[in-house]
Amino acid sequence: MTYSNEISSYSETQILFAIENFVIEVFTTGFKQPQLPVFKGLLEQFEPIYNIDYYYYDHISVFISLKLIVDQMRYDPNNEYPDNYEFVLELDDEHLNFLEITANSMRAKVQQDLHQFDLQEENNTKSLVDYVEALFNHYSKLLIVRVDLGYTKDAMSNIDIERFYHHFEVMRNRLSNKDTFFEHLQGYSWAIEQGKEKGYHVHLLLIYDGAKVQNGSYYAQRAGEKWQEITKGEGSYFNLNCNEYKNKLRQAGCEIGLGMVSRNNEGDWDLLLAVISYLTLVREDKIMQRLRVKVEKNMQTFGKGQFITKKRRGIDCS
Repeated sequence: MTYSNEISSYSETQILFAIENFVIEVFTTGFKQPQLPVFKGLLEQFEPIYNIDYYYYDHISVFISLKLIVDQMRYDPNNEYPDNYEFVLELDDEHLNFLEITANSMRAKVQQDLHQFDLQEENNTKSLVDYVEALFNHYSKLLIVRVDLGYTKDAMSNIDIERFYHHFEVMRNRLSNKDTFFEHLQGYSWAIEQGKEKGYHVHLLLIYDGAKVQNGSYYAQRAGEKWQEITKGEGSYFNLNCNEYKNKLRQAGCEIGLGMVSRNNEGDWDLLLAVISYLTLVREDKIMQRLRVKVEKNMQTFGKGQFITKKRRGIDCS
C-alpha cells in the first residue's frame, strides 16, 4: 500500500491495518527519518476517519497518542503549516526520539489488549459449546447452517465501523424476531471480524429444528439475500452449505457438521464441534481479524441466543 493521496480509495479497515503495520515497525526498528513520509501519509488519511467518540485498540491507540503529540505542534502559533501535516517531514531526531519513547511506553498496553482478546475468545468458545450442546441434546435433529456476511469490493471503501454496526443490528433484530425464513430457528451465534482484504464481516451460525426444515443451502441463501436487502445491495455473502463448498471440504479430508445432524448418530457431535471451533477458537488468523475500533466500549463482537427450556417456542437475543 502506498501512502500518498492514492490511499483515499482504500477502506477504513485498510487504513487501520496500514497504521498497525507502521506501529509494529516503530516497535521493531525505532522511529527514523526515512519513516516520516509514511507517518505523514497515515496522519493525513486517518484524520477524516478518526472519531473521538470511538474506542480504538492496541496498535491504533498507540498511533493516536503519536497523532495527539503531532497535533499539538500543528496548532502551535509558530507553525507555518497549521492546515496540513507538511511540517512532519521536517521533524528532527529529538522529536522522533520523543515519539519513539511515547510509542514504547504503550507496549505493555498493546500486549494487554491482545491478551484480553485471547481470553475473551476462550470464554466465547466455552459458552458457545455449552449452548449448542444443550440444543443438540434437546432436539432429535438440527439443521446447521453457516453463512458469512460481508460487503462487495466496490462498496468496501464506503463502509466504516458505524455503518457496518447499524447494518448488523438490523440483521440481529430479524434473527430475534424470527421473521419469515427464521421462523423455525432454534438457536444462532455470530462473530464479527475485521479482515485486511474482507473488511468488516460476520460469521453467522443458524441452528434450525431439523424436524421442521431441511436444505441448509436454501436457508443460508435466504439469510444472505436478507443481508443484501438490509445493506441496499452493498452486502455480499458466502453460502457454506452449498454443495460446491462442502465437496471441497470432503476432498480436502475435512468433514464438518454442516447440514442435518442428530444426537442419535454417533460422531455427529464431533462434526458439530468443528463448526463451532471456526467461530471462536483462537488462531493466528483469528487474532489478525480482531476489531481495531468499536463504536461503543461495550460493543459485542460475539453473540448467541439463550437456551431456556420453558421458552423453547422462541429464542432470546443476546
